[in-house]
Amino acid sequence: NIQRQSDILLSMTSSSKDSDTNNEADNNNNNDDNGLSWRLAKVRLEESHTRSFLTRKPLKLSYSVSQKWIQNNWAPKTQQEFEDLVANGNLRTPYISKRPEEYYGERGEWISWDHYLLGSCTEGKNGTDVSEEVLKWQ
Repeated sequence: NIQRQSDILLSMTSSSKDSDTNNEADNNNNNDDNGLSWRLAKVRLEESHTRSFLTRKPLKLSYSVSQKWIQNNWAPKTQQEFEDLVANGNLRTPYISKRPEEYYGERGEWISWDHYLLGSCTEGKNGTDVSEEVLKWQ
């Protein structure tokens, strides 16, 4: 759709340039060209933004903050309990990964399900208390 709009604007711009015959027509067409050129630029910018938005990976909380949030709010004891929370729709926040092993594994942060669900999580980024980081996201 955006590509079609871009093609239409380009064809309008080129056809208006071909029809210029005198100075007055040149001035009017230059104004038209300027109007079409900013519209064309706008369409291209929107298309570029749409592409980048659709290919962008979602951002989630850090491993330690996510771990603390899960432990404080749901306290599942096993991987199966966590997966049941996800399957039942209880874990609705977009900031906590529904597949933490995969998400944090790709980032090199994953340790284990036992650590994620039951392990110690008292220290966050740069030695700060994780509870401060969690409060920023709530």
